[in-house]
Amino acid sequence: MTLSPRREAFRVDVIPQGLDHQRTQPMKCFGDHVAHDGADFLAGMLVDLNATGEVIRSVGVAPFGWTKYNKSNSFFAPVIGEYIQLVGAVATNLAHAGLRSAAGALLGVRVYDIAGTVFTEGVNYAISYVNGTVTRVGAGIPSGGFVFVDYQYALTSQELMDRGGNFWNMLDDVTVQSGKVSVISGPGSIVYTTAFDAHQTYDINDLLTAGTTAEVLEGYVTIGGAGLAVGRVVQVPTPDDPFLGIKTFI
Repeated sequence: MTLSPRREAFRVDVIPQGLDHQRTQPMKCFGDHVAHDGADFLAGMLVDLNATGEVIRSVGVAPFGWTKYNKSNSFFAPVIGEYIQLVGAVATNLAHAGLRSAAGALLGVRVYDIAGTVFTEGVNYAISYVNGTVTRVGAGIPSGGFVFVDYQYALTSQELMDRGGNFWNMLDDVTVQSGKVSVISGPGSIVYTTAFDAHQTYDINDLLTAGTTAEVLEGYVTIGGAGLAVGRVVQVPTPDDPFLGIKTFI
């Protein structure tokens, strides 16, 4: 993966996913928080505190910060700008299956052309989230036209093996640390994460909101959602560097 020449950083992950520890700059990052036993979250996700002060995945109402480590065995990775051709009504395979979806108009995938026109699912194209296919429908995308696709996909068992584990050869960092988790907080922190809504178009200084349960975006950030404002964009995700850079408010 090629990094922006404007920033000194060294990527070591085989698959860019979660929190970029090299570039993230926390104002505060205390490691004494206890994760709820039943919680499931990924490094780089927004988290809340429940009524007993335990860390859970954020529901968008009162985000506490960004988790530094994983408490999950299910992982998603982003793809930005995958280039495919749509011909007739034939389904075209993306590079990955098991795509992550969201709710309502935020359907989890963004399809657009070289001019920047963003197409609408169900109007211009249909998508199989399970199979990872895109099919041209209706008007808007000419037969034989090329489009770009942004999405998040579930890592396969082989990809998880390729990505490796932590010091205990596990992917769940929190459980093996007596349930403790470090949480990045404090206005002015800089967080580089892949836990963002792939349906959105991001620009520098865009205002980000915490994803809500109704949006099916718990733990993720988005634009213009119903959740609390949590930061502004300082780096947009690109094909070579798919991390969203955020200057945090919380």
